[in-house]
Amino acid sequence: MDYEERSCGVKKIGFNTMFEKDPCLVMNTSPHSPHSIILDLISPNSTLLDVGCNTGFIGKALKKKNIISDGIDVNKDALKIAKKYYRSTYLQDLSSGILNIPKNKYDYILFIDLLEHLPRPDLLLKSAKKNLKDKGFIIVSLPNVARLEIRMNLLFGKFDYTDSGILSEDHLRFFTRDSAVKMIRESGYKVLKIIPSGLGHMMRLFETLTAFQFIFVCKSK
Repeated sequence: MDYEERSCGVKKIGFNTMFEKDPCLVMNTSPHSPHSIILDLISPNSTLLDVGCNTGFIGKALKKKNIISDGIDVNKDALKIAKKYYRSTYLQDLSSGILNIPKNKYDYILFIDLLEHLPRPDLLLKSAKKNLKDKGFIIVSLPNVARLEIRMNLLFGKFDYTDSGILSEDHLRFFTRDSAVKMIRESGYKVLKIIPSGLGHMMRLFETLTAFQFIFVCKSK
């Protein structure tokens, strides 16, 4: 688990909230978490769109870099907190696969711990291209379903959903590193860098077996 949860109440807004939880999140400050890794990838004095921003902890942390951030989320209570850290916030259910916001152009568009919750994440990636500057980057983090303990469980016929983590009950899509790269490329992006999180980031060995997530830094083709 790469974040902590706080109760926000359940929001009944479309397919993306089909399960009885809709937590407010706080940042994981471990240097091996995707949150910390992604913060280090953002250049100062940039513009950024945080898709699935929740309480805005990314925007809050980036203020010291003089980043102008906007945020989108389905969680109304979380957005009330995020408004303190973002120039603009948008309440939107992203399960439609359409990014329906003003046509601002951003240096970075973030999809952190989001796409696995959507039925068609590829559609959202394609939709986001209209809001990305020509030389802009998208940064995506996705759980690694090929991690060692999941492989071992499958060997013994187990694929059990959990309250949180890689097999969280509200994950609709599952990705390996290679299948994530395939989806991102087919959505019109070039993958420039892949960074493991968690134990994979600590060890830098056997990353497909040890990474909790993979972080993909990409540009539009």
